[in-house]
Order: sequence, then C-alpha cells, then structure tokens
Amino acid sequence: MKPQDLQRYAKIVSDVIEATQTNGEDLNADYETLRKAIDSDQVSDLSSDQLTKIKAHFQSGTDKHNDNVNQLQQAPVPVKVLGKHKMLVRAYEDYAAACQAMTDSIDPAKQVVAVDAFNQAEKDQEAHIAKVSDVTTRIMGLLA
Repeated sequence: MKPQDLQRYAKIVSDVIEATQTNGEDLNADYETLRKAIDSDQVSDLSSDQLTKIKAHFQSGTDKHNDNVNQLQQAPVPVKVLGKHKMLVRAYEDYAAACQAMTDSIDPAKQVVAVDAFNQAEKDQEAHIAKVSDVTTRIMGLLA
C-alpha cells in the first residue's frame, strides 16, 4: 500500500475520533441534565417538551455515530491493520448501539427515563469508547 493510502486511512480514523469527541461535547449538557435528574430522583420535574428535545438531540448524536460507523466500514484499510480495523469497527458499532439504547431509554410521552436502561447504556458507552480508544491507539502505532 502506498504511503498516501496509509495517510488517507489514518486521516479517516482521526476524523472519526475527532467527530466523536465533538459530538460528545455537544451532547454533554443534555446528558448532565438527565444525569442530575436521575441522581436526585427528579426526572418527573423535566417537562415532556424538555425530554422530547433531549431525546431528539440524543438521536441526532446517535445518527452521527452511525455515520461514523459507515465511514469506518468504507475506509480503505491497509492490510497490516486489517484485524485491528475490524476490532475498531466492532467497538464503534457497539458504542453507537449503546448510544441508541440511552436514547431509547427516554420516553417523553410518559415523562420518564428508564433508569436501569439509561445506566446500563452509560456503562456500555464507557466500555466501548475505551475499546475504540485503545484500538485506535494501536492502529496509529502500527501506521507510524
């Protein structure tokens, strides 16, 4: 594989990680609102309208994560990182699924959050994003 192909692949992976961080920062205020309401047992104090907006924002963020999965799946992968790349795609797919689970835990119509599902999704996101980070670090090391 040509050096420019390695650079192109590295840029795609780097762009996906950067987009993930930006997306997380964008969603953080809504996440903190929910986390605080859950921790203080005050989810019912959030209006249906607030929950609808948060859920829509979370869904938009999850859609961006799914776009990132597609970018990773379509990336031209150097042979020497093929196995690690498959691990990265799988970890990112799992991360996006955990984000969807968190989004799905919000029910604006009933003005509730399925707390157990929300908490599990949070733990799953942390585990999967740690795996994404670990595998990305290894891939970048192989490309150097």
